Amino acid sequence: MTRDDPHVWIREDNDHRLLGREVIHLPTGRTGTVGTVYVRTSKLAGRTISWTAHMRPLDGSGREWTADPRELKPLRELAPDMRAGAHG
Repeated sequence: MTRDDPHVWIREDNDHRLLGREVIHLPTGRTGTVGTVYVRTSKLAGRTISWTAHMRPLDGSGREWTADPRELKPLRELAPDMRAGAHG
């Protein structure tokens, strides 16, 4: 689906739990920071179709990539009451 698909709404998920977190992409082993998460929703059915995380690499390569956020795991766990980017 493209950004201009007339049957799909695309929005940023500004509250996604991995936003701003350093993660590992389990299928590839690449590590990066989650910069943005987009949600695609069917206009016809009103159901979520997919999620896409836009990743910034931690390896210095400069090669950004996209991934399904369900395939990402945080490199460090946060305290339950701490949000990403917060300092304790």
